[in-house]
Amino acid sequence: MSRDILTVEGLKAYYQMNYFGVEREVRAVDDITMTVRRGEVYGIAGESSSGKTSFIKVLAAAVRPPLRIVDGSARFDFKTGPIDVAHASAQEIEAVRWKSLSYIMQGSMSVLNPVRRIGKTFRDFAQRPLGLSGRAFEERVVHHLSRLKLPPDVLRAYPHELSGGMRQRVTIGLATVCHPEFVIADEPTTALDVVVQKEVLSLIRDIQREMDSSVVFVTHDMSVHANMADRVGIIYAGRLVEEGPTRQMFFAPKHPYTAHLVASLPRIGDTTQRPALEGRPPNLANPPQGCRFHPRCPLAIEKCREQVPPLETVAPDHRTACWRWRDVVPLVGAAAPAGVPA
Repeated sequence: MSRDILTVEGLKAYYQMNYFGVEREVRAVDDITMTVRRGEVYGIAGESSSGKTSFIKVLAAAVRPPLRIVDGSARFDFKTGPIDVAHASAQEIEAVRWKSLSYIMQGSMSVLNPVRRIGKTFRDFAQRPLGLSGRAFEERVVHHLSRLKLPPDVLRAYPHELSGGMRQRVTIGLATVCHPEFVIADEPTTALDVVVQKEVLSLIRDIQREMDSSVVFVTHDMSVHANMADRVGIIYAGRLVEEGPTRQMFFAPKHPYTAHLVASLPRIGDTTQRPALEGRPPNLANPPQGCRFHPRCPLAIEKCREQVPPLETVAPDHRTACWRWRDVVPLVGAAAPAGVPA
């Protein structure tokens, strides 16, 4: 097996619609190339409508019309064998779902059926992949729940009888009870208070280390990536614009958009007002020519407006797509954001 468990090459996934004779194409994922290594937590960041969720839908083999894969591949190298989820059949996807490839969806109530007890939901999700039944299956689930600090009584409860934090632990349990090799977490701390959020993040990290699995963690909150991710990829307007080790992304960003995301984080003792980024994300049905960030970029030149910058290596394990990456001011000498080692 290679050291990379996931290899994405030239992936394009568009929303293609035809209503009342009017065709419309939204380029939500447009030519993304990246890898995820075995045993690492890879963070994906970007503002709303940047294409993060559409991208992980492809990785999770959860593509449904009008989203369609136009080009490229997303190849997993599982212990049971390789599979390209961008082009695999329904039977091939079913063979790896939950057992090798798992998905923690955004919001626990997106997963949990409000009229089914938690125990029945576990049977729906995990009984077939685990190949267990009866008492053996129940013991496996109870043991797994105990690792998540959940009592066995949870299995007899309905979702509305649990707190938000407990429901989120249950969804993590559903996604990890089969010990998958790869877990996709789509903003799993949304709508949770800070204390519960910290517990959930610690839980995901602990389970990931115990299982030695790989995790793609999606959130727009850079402070969460500071605590969770080994590497971070920044997506803007459907494209990967920067990727690198977490510390370098915070202290030596090579793309002006990443520099803005990092500069927006609060820092202890710093009371200065931070300027907002002007403009808004582009319309992906009609994206601008050249670099898609150039209408909002303070460093933009004519070349940025005309030519798409390639994703090039600018430091060890660090890539960026910017014609002027040498002019991006790094965060040197500033107080570290919470969670980033000084």
